[in-house]
Amino acid sequence: MKKGTKTSYLLKGTPSALLVLGAGFVMASSADIRAALGMGAAVLVAMLLSSIVISALHKVIPANAKLPAYLLIITGFVSLISMIMQAYFPEVVDMLGVHLATLSVSAVVYRDAEEVADHNGEATSIKTALVTGIFFTVVMVVCAVIREFVGKATLWGEPIAFMQNYKIDAIAGAFGGYLVLAIVMAVINKITKLHHHLDEEEEN
Repeated sequence: MKKGTKTSYLLKGTPSALLVLGAGFVMASSADIRAALGMGAAVLVAMLLSSIVISALHKVIPANAKLPAYLLIITGFVSLISMIMQAYFPEVVDMLGVHLATLSVSAVVYRDAEEVADHNGEATSIKTALVTGIFFTVVMVVCAVIREFVGKATLWGEPIAFMQNYKIDAIAGAFGGYLVLAIVMAVINKITKLHHHLDEEEEN
């Protein structure tokens, strides 16, 4: 393996491309660090469990039944995750609202299942789900830290006294969510291009 390949793995391919597909639930879940971590955990577990089951069963599921079968598998795991979170983290579930339920029809989870788990074994599917889930969690937490600090003058729900007179309420809203996500995506794209450039120099 060439030098630099491992360091740039998280910045290449599927995770970065999926940010656009997942922009809606990233924005909706990044107004509070607790909500961001909760949604990140839900995305990671849903992708991991559905990928394992789909990669194990994809050869026996008829081609014309794959779409409903995969949606049923994903919805089942999302429902299970939602019930567990409701039992142990009801405050986080209240923060996420309907966005947690819509994870079952998210293009991010389904694309991972259809393009990776449907064509690969369990090992590749698990690795891809872990990388993508962790990537989304990190992005959501970074956005949440910025939005909570600047938009609400809080961190983990605790007020920050010196920021109370300087907070920008719009950052905590939908517009602010997309704005912060766009900035984070721009930074990721810049770093990605830098890593690609370094990899090309090493190959030459």
